[in-house]
Amino acid sequence: MNLPAIAFTSVIVLAALGAVPVLPALVGAFGPVDGGQIRRPVPTSWWLGVLTGVVVVAFAVKLADHVNWLPAYAYLGVVGVTLAVIDIRVHRLPDALTLPSYPILAVLFGIAALTDGDPGRWLRGVLAAAVVSAVSAALWALPGAGLGFGDVKLAGLLGGALGWLGAPVVLTGFMVGMTLAGMWALLLLVTRRASLRAHIAYGPFLLAGAFVAVLGSR
Repeated sequence: MNLPAIAFTSVIVLAALGAVPVLPALVGAFGPVDGGQIRRPVPTSWWLGVLTGVVVVAFAVKLADHVNWLPAYAYLGVVGVTLAVIDIRVHRLPDALTLPSYPILAVLFGIAALTDGDPGRWLRGVLAAAVVSAVSAALWALPGAGLGFGDVKLAGLLGGALGWLGAPVVLTGFMVGMTLAGMWALLLLVTRRASLRAHIAYGPFLLAGAFVAVLGSR
């Protein structure tokens, strides 16, 4: 990586970490819906900073040869950590964070596509977002599926981000995410901490799967 690329990467990472002080207030601003309960306290800035730093720095290292992609993935990292913590805390993926992220990522990936001279990547991401949204909505509509509609909207967002890297990355991300969710649900059943009818927070697992898929991409 040359000096300008190092400087650009450093600016993006520092900008992402600069959002950390406001994250506790952002997490705390969203309470449970439909009579739900608060399951966890709001994490401290320190813990949110560590989580955000690990994700964003990992993306920066992975994308060392494609630093113009980093703004989109750094944004996804910050929003992803925030959404995961909110979902763990109150079992909710707020539209106020998920829906604006669609146009924001579309613009950031669009800029990356222009600088690369590769609009096909952007179109592939849009197609992946549409396909993943449709498949997730179909799963959501199945009786007893367990997915919330917030999970569907998050899945489409992640589908677009992973689609930029290719269809195999999309499949990897969602296979890993659903596998982790299934393992967690099984653990809860075995330890009698939940019943077959219990709902789990899928958001953190979908986000973890996306994180693994990005780091494992070629």
